[in-house]
Amino acid sequence: MVSLWGFMGTNRGEQLSLLAMSALHEMANIGLGHALKSLSELTDKPFNMAIPQVDLLPAEHVHQLTPDPEAMCVGVLMPFCGDVEGHLAFLFPWASAQTLWRMLLGSSPETPADVDEIATSAMLEIGNIINSSFLAALSDFTQLHLESTPPMLGMEMVGALASSIMTEAEMSDSVVLALETSIFDAANETQGYFMCIPSRSGLTVFFKGLGIEEAA
Repeated sequence: MVSLWGFMGTNRGEQLSLLAMSALHEMANIGLGHALKSLSELTDKPFNMAIPQVDLLPAEHVHQLTPDPEAMCVGVLMPFCGDVEGHLAFLFPWASAQTLWRMLLGSSPETPADVDEIATSAMLEIGNIINSSFLAALSDFTQLHLESTPPMLGMEMVGALASSIMTEAEMSDSVVLALETSIFDAANETQGYFMCIPSRSGLTVFFKGLGIEEAA
């Protein structure tokens, strides 16, 4: 994964990136922690979540989130607006999506063609909970007014879905906050990739809200 260090390309950038990544990681932990609580309350099941990696990527490197850009995945995309405009997205490799469906519904579709209304609604609800909770945490941290809009579901190869997300966002020159996540219960674990995609000007506003003006 291409990190903010390489993206900024200077020793000063490396120092700033440590500060920026620390703030973003803490914000992500709080936002996704709220999402986990909501998820547990919705399903009446205990869930845990880990965030082993946080990175800031140029938009053109989003397809590198997973080792195989041709692997099938399920994605939930949610535009947001307000003081900053952008998109939130959560990508699950197909096997991870199947595991998540089994955790939530007790069974999962065998193939993308088998995804029915119940499976679609469940995945959209999970994406909505995770994305909305992260957006609420981001708003609290930065004191910015941010509003979510209804989520959309996509099922494609990782590379194609990532390209579709960037096209939908109309932000091909944007920088993407990418979080590798793991959602698990006592018996299962599923891997996902959460993305926050503000405009370049929006990223500057976010960093200012976090008190890291120089990082923008």
